[in-house]
Amino acid sequence: MAITPKEINLGQLDKELGGQGLIADFTDLENKIIKPADNSTVTEAQLEAAIAAHIAIDEVAVKAQAKAAAQAKLAALGLTVADLEALGL
Repeated sequence: MAITPKEINLGQLDKELGGQGLIADFTDLENKIIKPADNSTVTEAQLEAAIAAHIAIDEVAVKAQAKAAAQAKLAALGLTVADLEALGL
């Protein structure tokens, strides 16, 4: 078990540890509790090291940036999302 105040992307952290599954309680944002799932071979030392190295990716922000970039490209072509929808795309 690890306790951290760091920003954590749990899915990303799980992938960084080999995708064996993690359990978390983020009720207290200053004391996030993260544990390996049942039957996981991740050790406490591995979990602590992964958390120390972890830089959480804000997936919502990444998607919003991609959407804005796509809309800017469409605008440069004189198109909108509504234009693409009207074409069935």
